[in-house]
Amino acid sequence: MQIFKTGRQVTQVVKNMQRLRVILGTFGRHGFDEFLARMDLQRYMPSTSRAEGVENLTVAERLRMAAESLGPTFVKLGQALANRPDMVPENFVEEFKKLQDNVAPLPFEVIRAVVETELGASIEDRFASFGSTPLASASIAQVHEARLKSGEDVVIKVQRPDIEKTIRNDVSVLMFLAQLMEKYMPETRIIGPVRLAEEFFTTLNYELDFAVEANTTQKVAENFKDNPHVVIPKVYREYSSHRLLTLEHLRGVRITEVQRLHEMGINPTELVDIGARAFFKMLMQDGLFHGDLHGGNLFALKDLETGQAKVGVIDFGIVGRLSPSARDALSRIVLALVTEDYENLCYEYAELGSISAGVDFEAFQREVRNSLSPYMGLSLKDVNAGQVLINSTRIALRYNIRIPGDWMIVFKAIFSLEGLGRQLDADFDFLSLGGELVKDVAKERFSLERITKDIGWLARDVGALIQVAPRQIRWMFRKFNSNDFAFEIQLKDMEVLRRQIERSFRGLSLSALSASFFIASAICTHIPSEQTWQGYPVPAIVFFALGLSGFASLMLKGWK
Repeated sequence: MQIFKTGRQVTQVVKNMQRLRVILGTFGRHGFDEFLARMDLQRYMPSTSRAEGVENLTVAERLRMAAESLGPTFVKLGQALANRPDMVPENFVEEFKKLQDNVAPLPFEVIRAVVETELGASIEDRFASFGSTPLASASIAQVHEARLKSGEDVVIKVQRPDIEKTIRNDVSVLMFLAQLMEKYMPETRIIGPVRLAEEFFTTLNYELDFAVEANTTQKVAENFKDNPHVVIPKVYREYSSHRLLTLEHLRGVRITEVQRLHEMGINPTELVDIGARAFFKMLMQDGLFHGDLHGGNLFALKDLETGQAKVGVIDFGIVGRLSPSARDALSRIVLALVTEDYENLCYEYAELGSISAGVDFEAFQREVRNSLSPYMGLSLKDVNAGQVLINSTRIALRYNIRIPGDWMIVFKAIFSLEGLGRQLDADFDFLSLGGELVKDVAKERFSLERITKDIGWLARDVGALIQVAPRQIRWMFRKFNSNDFAFEIQLKDMEVLRRQIERSFRGLSLSALSASFFIASAICTHIPSEQTWQGYPVPAIVFFALGLSGFASLMLKGWK
């Protein structure tokens, strides 16, 4: 068995090497040969990888074109980087937004084979009808509409064959390149290429497993079961798997199609209010929120009986999760924005992020305050909260305050929601609504149920501590009473300081000794002596020589 395992590993290495040469060749043709040379990758580059016709393009444009040439993994990577404006320059973000996740559709027979393999039966046995023309074709999956034998209209998300293997191979190459970047390009360490590659791999893993998306969709639907204005599509578990996802087909209009909304008799302002309140509920109360808000994932629906407007939400492949403590932190951040308390905003960033030694927090506060000064005094509806949060995150990174990547999903979602809201309603006031809903969160935070729950967790922790503390204390005193017990204190740079002090004392001692010899030599010249050389007393010459030797040694070795 070990032989077969080793054989698979060798085959994987060979495959990755072949793919590496393709990737390097593509980047070389797009004018990044110097960049690759810095990482010592010239020997892997094909001889044909010469830049042609890209001289007049910007670096961002060339990167976007290279990503499109390399396929789904790199398109997804570009889209992920477009969601990290804290780390990626604005011109790159705008260029990466152009990356389209639309690819040529697969033949229907290929899709049929995947569906039938996953369901263990023919399409005709399981469906009353199945559309052969896809509704959408993306890099990971293709979407078709169908009708169940029970009469329900559904949409089916079908994963492309072998896409998981392709992406895993590409991600392993990306991890290799990220490690080389950190090794040979120290200036990239501030953004952490390896950490970004790991986050990207984790996100893609979730996207590749449709069972995860099915669970998330059902959980969100449960959270909104009492809200008649928000519609989450039903998941048909018996028609779903890890590579297949069957959902209720929502018949509606994209929320950004304003003309069609008016034709349906729906007020866009009403939709904005429904959507914003739903988003805040997901974010601050449920802790599970949609991480990819855009016009293609939000639909306007109308209740045929009551005529009420509804918002349908689809595609929960990318979601964010916030713990209760993170939700409390977000409430404080929104409150800081509402009250223009940017000093507390900085403190919240410090609490959220990991801070390295030597951070100039005062300078960080000052730069955040200066960058946000144009917003001070404006009405809340004129403040772009998402942009403020993204700008502050970008400044924090420059001061080595690393905000976890999960929070960028939050800030980007807020930014996207504000953009959609103002597209439909020019007077949309995100912060005023947020300030209003924060009060509800505060009430929940100090509710009897929440306090009881917190006390329960505290009691468990105290109980666990009481169980282990006596044993730990007994062990500590036993060690303390042993003959070989000793404290060892290590301070950063202490060894360097010790060596500097030793050199200083040696230099001072040598200086004093040399001066003593010179003084002794001067005294001896005035004392009569029978032993002379060239008319000078021999003791005076000896003392002078010793003093001169010490002085020469001091000059040669130096002391600081």
